[in-house]
Amino acid sequence: MAQEPDTKGTQRPYGDTVGLGDPLKGGDCVLADWPGAKVFQGTPRLSLDPSCAEQAPDGQVMAFVTAASAAEAREEGPAACEERTEGIRERLADVRSFAVVPTEAGFEAAGRRTACLVLGAHGPVFGPLGEHRKTGAAFADTATMQRRDCLDVRSQRDARLASCDEPHDEQVLGFTRLGADVTLTEARTESDTACAREVPPRDYGFDPSVYTAGSWTSDGSWKNGTHFVVCTVRKQNGGTMEGDES
Repeated sequence: MAQEPDTKGTQRPYGDTVGLGDPLKGGDCVLADWPGAKVFQGTPRLSLDPSCAEQAPDGQVMAFVTAASAAEAREEGPAACEERTEGIRERLADVRSFAVVPTEAGFEAAGRRTACLVLGAHGPVFGPLGEHRKTGAAFADTATMQRRDCLDVRSQRDARLASCDEPHDEQVLGFTRLGADVTLTEARTESDTACAREVPPRDYGFDPSVYTAGSWTSDGSWKNGTHFVVCTVRKQNGGTMEGDES
């Protein structure tokens, strides 16, 4: 009787190091374990966070690149993923592209395509990104806030993603960083001033006699040491911004 062929690794689309038994799907949120290196180098071992929130995911699958062969995927996948994710990366404060390339043995199992992740550059992103977010959803962390997002502000600690076509309280203009010696508590009082200086609403066409700079801080960027602050614009009188103002 013929010996069964050794199939170890053949059903793992991206190899034993990555460790996933099934190919990644669009919108999958992942946890990335970088053995011995935070900046997460090399290839991480990936696992899924089906909830895309409960386990503080490190990133999300945002695109795919199809290849004719595993060799082509290895050669062209990373650069192609950089290109495919450029738009979303430019709108977020602190992320990077990472290509999950299929192995020779797992090429067919991976659907002949490389999965393009957007990962937090220095820590988790904590939740879904870009078009995978739902209007009305609360932000788990400022890491998922992106330029031109419109916000429904429920309290000083609770912001929800709002439709920019509807009345909203604030809009995200960009990001700035506070000094390494600034604590999170200090940041909550200093961040508005920093945003007014570094990301002034008037530079985005907002009348300074009507609008003022706002800001959002969260634990994530203090835990990873980046001290990123999200800079917004809001009405000086506390009123809502209408859809035609964005």
